[in-house]
Amino acid sequence: MFKQTVQKLLTGAVICETAFADEFEYLKADDNRQRVADFLGNLDRNLTYLESADAFYCTFQQVDQDNSAELSALFSEVRSSFRPLVEFLELLLAVSQTDLPLHAKSVVNINELFDPFEHDQTLRQQLRHLTSNKPFKSNKLETREQLVFIFQKLEEMGYLVRKNAGSSRYYATARFDIIYLLIEFLNDSERVELPENEQQQQEELLF
Repeated sequence: MFKQTVQKLLTGAVICETAFADEFEYLKADDNRQRVADFLGNLDRNLTYLESADAFYCTFQQVDQDNSAELSALFSEVRSSFRPLVEFLELLLAVSQTDLPLHAKSVVNINELFDPFEHDQTLRQQLRHLTSNKPFKSNKLETREQLVFIFQKLEEMGYLVRKNAGSSRYYATARFDIIYLLIEFLNDSERVELPENEQQQQEELLF
């Protein structure tokens, strides 16, 4: 389990109970967590724990010439999907008529979302806009197909998981909590300089 856990962390996985139950339980043990942290330390990386989401992920200890290119690529990838993800979260709040955003372990039943879209043209327009841009870009025209496509894409990206392949119940992972961490970072920053001037604040956001 050590090798499996380290490999996931180094490839950008956010390990929480929802997404990776076995690796999560492994890291909850003090001895295992220290062993992984020591190994990552030899690679100039930290095992970072996000308390609000009860999740682990890998961060760089510092930005230097050896990892600046990798950090630039990672941050650019986050930026490319950031706005569509925020728009999806805002749309989901509007549909569910709640003030509670998705967090790790939140449950969404996609079948319960179809009806609100069928009766609200504004929601349908927002959904069409969302599916006109990457990573949710799709040629599908039917509302149900568009929603299914978005949820499938979020599943591929590691933001949602299903316990059974054919289930309509999706469980949110801690990746959404990382998005909220990024929002806080952006709100606290006057501007984000990319790609040449990435600084240490990004180390807590990139994994």
